[in-house]
This record gives sequence, C-alpha cells and structure tokens, in this order.
Amino acid sequence: MHTTRRAQRPFALACAALLALAALSGTVLGACTSGEGGLRSTPLGSSAYFDSNRFAYDDGRYTYQSDAGIISKTGVDVSDHQGEIDWRAVANDGISFAMIRVGYRGNTEGHLYKDQCIEANMTAAKKAGLACGVYFYSQALTVDEAREEAAFVLKQLASRKLEYPVVFDYEVSDGNRLSKLDGDVASDCIRTFCDTIRSAGYDTMLYGNGYDLQYFDQTVLDDYPLWYAEYGATPASPQPFAIWQYTESGTVAGISSPTDLNLDLSAAQ
Repeated sequence: MHTTRRAQRPFALACAALLALAALSGTVLGACTSGEGGLRSTPLGSSAYFDSNRFAYDDGRYTYQSDAGIISKTGVDVSDHQGEIDWRAVANDGISFAMIRVGYRGNTEGHLYKDQCIEANMTAAKKAGLACGVYFYSQALTVDEAREEAAFVLKQLASRKLEYPVVFDYEVSDGNRLSKLDGDVASDCIRTFCDTIRSAGYDTMLYGNGYDLQYFDQTVLDDYPLWYAEYGATPASPQPFAIWQYTESGTVAGISSPTDLNLDLSAAQ
C-alpha cells in the first residue's frame, strides 16, 4: 500500500472474486441498471445481510435506507498519499467518519513505517467533528511480526480515543510478502494483532475483499467485524460486515485526489 490500495490487484482477480462470492451466496451476476431516484433495481450482487433494494445511488455516493429514511453514514479512508486535507470542507460535504492510516509494513523489505500525516489528520478530522478510526496495512509473515505491528500501532495512538475500530488491513497480491502465505498462519497473524489491540481497550476490525478473505479461517471471519471492499455493485459478501468500501475514485470536497468512499451499515444490522 505504498501508492493506493486495491489498485495494485489485477482486474481479473477482482472479477474472479466477485464470481466466487456470487456462487457462495447463491446469487447470479446480472446487468446493473439505475432506477428512479438512483435505486439499483438490478444489482450485480446481493448480500444475505442487507436488502439490495434499499441501497440508493446518487451523484457518485451510496446510501442505505430504512422505512424511516437514510440510516447509513458515509466515510472516507485516507493516508499521506492524499496530502494535506481540508477536514472542515470534508465534514461539510456529508462525510461523517474517517478511517486514517496509522502506518504500514513494506511489501517487500518488511520494515515498519509511520504514516506521515497521522497526527495532522487525526487532530484536524476530530476538530472538524468527524468520528475517527485507524487502519494498519500489514505484511506480517509470522505471529511475532503481527504482535510487533500491534505494538507499533498502540505506540502511535498513545491512548488516543477512537470512535471507530483499529483495522487490520491484510491484503494478498502477487509479488508482495503475503503472496505465498499459508492460510492458517495468516489467520493466526490476524488473531494475534486484533487480540493485542483489544487488550489495550480498542475495538478491532478486519479489512478485505473476496480475494483476500478466501485465505482466512472461518473462525477468524466470525470473530472480528468486517470492513468489506467491493466496487461496481451492491455488496455480495457471504460474510456479515459493518462497513462497505464501494469505490476508490470518489470525489470529496477538501481532498484533492480521488478518494475511497465507505458506508457504515452498522445501524442496519
């Protein structure tokens, strides 16, 4: 995750993941049309945990609606790749929460790095009234490395209060350190990181898309809340999830580059 996340993964793998998810959840991929009011009347996929007909799409953003109205919250996730951010403008553009990168492990050499904008982003986002969580991009090959990453994150947080979880971003792609990682070892790394973070009093969450999640034990997916990434369709995850990342090319006032957009669906569960 030195440039942008997910963009490094080949498109073919993403398509394969969508097909696999659809098969697992008993759905059939179909054409995606936009109905009146932005409702996706023929979604590409569907989740057993959300009603696809309640997702609305308007001007580049999704919402999720109940009979009483919109119950989802819109958020961004950012790192120092976005540069300086005008968080007041972000808040005024309908953004309720921010997931901010706290650091990462290098894809090849495995060194730990602090995100250069973590303090500025956390301070300014909170001052603007946004609820905040953080994520760490992991390339841990062993439980000792996962424990080292958790300690690194806790050091950077320095007991700072968070409204959203500390997220373990564990992505598998060709050429990075995880490309040949055993699934059992990967699951142990997730448990080690998340349990270490939990022991310090923070909530935890696992980030991934269908391609990433296939590597992990079902018990891991059951034990930790999920931040699920799927673009170009309403989500088709066979796993329950709390946050849906639906694009990496969103437009948000106050952020000069294309931005990941997310939907907090916890109120719908």
